[in-house]
Amino acid sequence: MPLSVETVKPERPLRVSDIEAWDLEADVVVVGLGGAGVCAALEAGRVGAEVLVLEAASAGGGTTALAGGQIYLGGGTSVQEACGFEDDAEEMYKYLVAAAGDNADKDKIRVYCETSVEHFNWLVEQGLSFRSEFVDRKLPMLGQQ
Repeated sequence: MPLSVETVKPERPLRVSDIEAWDLEADVVVVGLGGAGVCAALEAGRVGAEVLVLEAASAGGGTTALAGGQIYLGGGTSVQEACGFEDDAEEMYKYLVAAAGDNADKDKIRVYCETSVEHFNWLVEQGLSFRSEFVDRKLPMLGQQ
């Protein structure tokens, strides 16, 4: 069957044997340019991989863009310290397990908490800036007043 816009549908994957030629090749293909995709692409490129990023939207951001810039990174980050908060991975773990309720994946939460400060520092090294100020009110979600 010849491949064309009419015969290829994203919801119906092709067999590799049906593909006659590849237009692009890369060591790492990242699908989606949200927060996780950007991080994956940066790290793959840092270790020397040729990276191809595929994004369906007209620009990157993904659902991360809908988060209003809020990223929960605790466990003792420099922002927490600058704001006068003492935190560590264990306290962060207890909070997230309680917040997640009965369906908490405790192993994943543990790893997330134990590496949170490292992740925060990596984002800062990539040029992401965080304001070292405490906001003592609930922030509205995107689209809310």
